Amino acid sequence: MPGPLHGVRVVEITLFQQGPVAGMRLGDLGAEVIKVEAPGGDPGRGFMRIIGAMVGLKGRNYYFEHCNRNKRGVVLDLKQPAGLEAFFRLIDSADVFLNNLSIGAPARMGIGPETLLARNPRLIYAQASGWGRRGPDAEALSFDYTGIARSGLMLSGGEAGSPPTQMLPGIGDEMGGLICAWAVCAALFAREKTGQGQVVDTSLMGSVIANLGLIMSAPAILGQEFPRESRAQAGNPIYNHYRCADDKWLALAHLQPDRYWPKVLKALGLAELEHDPRFATVEARSAQAAALVEVFDRRFAEKTRAQWLEIMEAAGCIAAPIQSPAEVAADPQALANDYFLRLEGRDQAPAKTTGFPWDFSATPAQYRRPAPGYGQHTGEVLAELGYTPEQIAALREQGVLG
Repeated sequence: MPGPLHGVRVVEITLFQQGPVAGMRLGDLGAEVIKVEAPGGDPGRGFMRIIGAMVGLKGRNYYFEHCNRNKRGVVLDLKQPAGLEAFFRLIDSADVFLNNLSIGAPARMGIGPETLLARNPRLIYAQASGWGRRGPDAEALSFDYTGIARSGLMLSGGEAGSPPTQMLPGIGDEMGGLICAWAVCAALFAREKTGQGQVVDTSLMGSVIANLGLIMSAPAILGQEFPRESRAQAGNPIYNHYRCADDKWLALAHLQPDRYWPKVLKALGLAELEHDPRFATVEARSAQAAALVEVFDRRFAEKTRAQWLEIMEAAGCIAAPIQSPAEVAADPQALANDYFLRLEGRDQAPAKTTGFPWDFSATPAQYRRPAPGYGQHTGEVLAELGYTPEQIAALREQGVLG
């Protein structure tokens, strides 16, 4: 069965990650996505060189491949009238135009929302910007790093008093891409009722703030920040993480500490502490957190993570391993739910890649095609728009097709 967005045509002009991820997610859901690149292409095509220089990763360009699967690729020079005309013909048949350019850039290119909606009133014009359409910094440039910095993520993790948390790259852009794809789906649903297209604006800043909603609600509603904690002095020591004998870590997650206090102590072989007046209540345990965490640290250091997880499960406690990205990619639970996909035997596809965060019983998400080569589908798409082979050849000679 095709995906839930089967029959929806998306035309995108996107670079690097936030915009491409939004298009990729729409493609995962079954939409036909046509990626339009300028001559020279999306800078993401060369990003593996930068990643390799920084951290030494080698191999295929996983960055571009991840962000651009389930798309066809077209190269058009929109600075030339013939290239712009071909783009307009694409828009005339599109349901969605998606971009992550700076707010004013599309209008300067002659493809702003007023222009495209005048041609196609049913169009969903989606722009995944850095900072949103309004405000003093609407036109400012942004990348994932600036987005997670300004939007609170880097100071929402790490230990109290430590520098801002160094995040592995891309998490802000992934949030932005998912939020944008979600907004496009909502706008398409609204169009089914009204018949009208509209401008959909999402941003890196707005997406990160939304994903930090619980943390951000404290200063917004209370005027107080939820403080960064120190592991060694966790306010709730049975909602904390501990190092095991094999140098691996596990997390305990008991948000009903009075209910689970006896169970955790039984699992740890520390039942004598259950009625110790130093730890008898939530308040007491919080006040004596440093001493209690020190006791737990010594006990967890006596067994491996796997041993403790088995013990915790048998005792009815809530615990999970703290896994590295490589461990997550091999986690049988993640594989069982298609959070990672095995693709052996598919032409040009990686053996395994990231999958889908949702599951549909009747209209499943699918990996249908790898990221397109530079200009791979230009002739094919133009032919579908009515261009003859001779016209396509002439456009190539003029440099319109890159």
